[in-house]
Amino acid sequence: MQGLPLAHPSALPEAIRTGKPQFIPNREDYMRRWPHGAEFPRLGRLGSDYAVSIMPLVEAGNQPLGGWLVTYASGHQPSLDERTLVGTLADLAGQALRRIRLQQARVELATALQKTMLPRLPEHLAGLEVAARYRPSRDGLDIGGDWYDAFEMPDGAVALEIGDVQGHGVDAAALMGQVRLSMRAIAAQERDPGTVLMRTNELLTTMVPPRFASCTMLHLDPRDGQVIGTSAGHVPLLCARKDGSHSVRELPGGPVLGVVPDTVYGEETFTLDEDSVLVIVTDGVVEGPGLTLDAGLERAGALAGAALRDGLNAEETADRVLDAAVAVDHLDDVAVLVVRRA
Repeated sequence: MQGLPLAHPSALPEAIRTGKPQFIPNREDYMRRWPHGAEFPRLGRLGSDYAVSIMPLVEAGNQPLGGWLVTYASGHQPSLDERTLVGTLADLAGQALRRIRLQQARVELATALQKTMLPRLPEHLAGLEVAARYRPSRDGLDIGGDWYDAFEMPDGAVALEIGDVQGHGVDAAALMGQVRLSMRAIAAQERDPGTVLMRTNELLTTMVPPRFASCTMLHLDPRDGQVIGTSAGHVPLLCARKDGSHSVRELPGGPVLGVVPDTVYGEETFTLDEDSVLVIVTDGVVEGPGLTLDAGLERAGALAGAALRDGLNAEETADRVLDAAVAVDHLDDVAVLVVRRA
C-alpha cells in the first residue's frame, strides 16, 4: 500500500496519522467504521470476511513513519502475547526505519557537499587534455574522502593532484575541501610539488583531532612534457602510450599527510611524451576485496593503453577506467584523473 494518501478514509492511514493501533475483528466492523475504505483490491483478495490488526511504525517521541497491517481469518482474537509481540516488532521496525532515514539524510548531505567541493577543471589547457571522474561508494555509505584538482600555475605549467582523506561521510567531505583548497593556495606560492606537500603536511599535523590524507601531486609543463611528481603515501600512477602499452610509475615522496611532522617529500622528474596519457587514481579504483593493488594497476593501465590505441580522448579514457572499477569490487568511493599530451 506504499503511496496510499494519509488522508484516505481507511484504517491504515488513520493508524499512521494518529499513532494508535487498530484491531478490526471482521469485515462488518471494518465497513461500519470505515465505510469508504473497505474496497481495497488487496483486502478484496482476502475473501468475504477477515480480521485486521494494524500497528503504526513509530519511535517513541516521534511521528509515525508508516504502518504494519496483519490480516487473519474472521473472528480471530489475538492473545495478549501475540499483541505484545506485534507491538514490539512494530516499535523495532519504526526505530530501524528512523535510523535508515537519518543515515540517508547524512549520505545525501555528504553527496551534495562532495559535489560542491570538487572543482570544475579548466576547459582549455594549451597542449593538454585533462579529464576527471568521481563516483561515490556502491553502498552509498562511504562517500566523502576522494578529491582531484587541476589548475594553471603562474609559470604556465599545470598542477595536477588527486588524493583521499581519512574517513568517510560529511566530516571527510568537509576536510577534503579544506585540504584541496589549502594545496591550491600553497601551490600559488610554491613551484615544487614536494614543497606543497611539505607545507600541507605541516597544516594537517596541527589539526585536532589529527587527520590524514594520501595524495599525488604533479607539476606538468605542456611545452616540453616535463613532469615533476611526488607522493604522500598514495597509489602509483600509470603512463599509457599510443601503441597500447603502459607502465606503472611509483613516485618518491613520503608518508601520508598529517602523520609525521617536518617530513620532506622527495620528487622525481620525467617526461610525458606526445600522444601519451597519465592516469592518476585513488585506491578504490585499483584495490578491492577481490582485487590486489598490482592486479588493479595492471587492469587500469591496460584499459588506458587500449583506449589510447583506439583513438579515444581523455574524457573517454577516464570513462573506460572508471566504468571498469565500478563494475566490480566497487566498495569505496573512486576518483580518476587523466591528462593527455596532444
